[in-house]
Amino acid sequence: MSNIPVPKEFFPWPGHTGNWGKWPNDKGSLNYITPEVTLRGIKSVRQGKAIPCSRPIQLIDPSDPNHSPASHKMYPMLDAGLFNGSFDELTFYTHSMLNTHIDAFCHVGIAGYAFNGRKFDETVNMEKGAVYCDITDMLSIVTRGVFIDVARNRGVDGLRPGEYVTPDDLKPLLERLQPGDAAVVRTGVTLIGGNVDERDEEGKPKLHYGIAGFHADCIPLLAEKQISVLASDSPSDTYPCPVEGLDGPHDSPVHGLCLTLYGIPLCHNMDLEEVGRISEETGQQEFLFMVAALHLKHGTGSPCTPLAVF
Repeated sequence: MSNIPVPKEFFPWPGHTGNWGKWPNDKGSLNYITPEVTLRGIKSVRQGKAIPCSRPIQLIDPSDPNHSPASHKMYPMLDAGLFNGSFDELTFYTHSMLNTHIDAFCHVGIAGYAFNGRKFDETVNMEKGAVYCDITDMLSIVTRGVFIDVARNRGVDGLRPGEYVTPDDLKPLLERLQPGDAAVVRTGVTLIGGNVDERDEEGKPKLHYGIAGFHADCIPLLAEKQISVLASDSPSDTYPCPVEGLDGPHDSPVHGLCLTLYGIPLCHNMDLEEVGRISEETGQQEFLFMVAALHLKHGTGSPCTPLAVF
């Protein structure tokens, strides 16, 4: 239960209490990852097989070729005879619909509030970046991942744009979750993609083009199970937003509920194809799950390569 009152204007779903003030820090649901929880994750390893769950970094955005989600530049190589060297530089736009990353809680606010009831403009600003709730709270996530393959369970390769994960899809997952587990959900978006050619009324590329994700009704159920992380191969939110009345700049209720209200980290745009294949072949749906953000003080998120160790 929250120890800090949530303002009435904070969200359009009555009855939510969130996790504001539940812990004496800003780590949110990562507080559920105790040493015992980490050991539970380690004990789930049976094969010793580590699967990287990140997509290759994309340098071109198919929805907007004029905007690069990342850039890679080489510097002159060193040739000193016996010793040689090479140098490069990567510039990364953290929050996108393409590259694998994890969000800090300061990434999203609602009605001027950030996680734990702080004012959003006091939590993050253009001059200093994230003053509170930055990505350094997420440097070492080691827990048990509990997997569900929503696409396979529906008998499809992946969810199409406009489709979404429902509470009914998650029932088998909810039965297996224990406090501190990471919920790892495959939608098949890595294979299906989104409607990258969509344009707004002015003809500009849509920031949030049509793509599958979760319905917001899933989040309170996962929060009740005290998950530590919600990880998926989707952008987490479904676009267009299936919640009536939430559109335009208000079209990301999954982000708002997880990051701002409950303090649940979101790991986006993963590649879960190999995880899905191994899970189907072996029947193993639990594994050691690890995520390490870059040690970037004042950062609102970080690129990452989550690992699933079977």
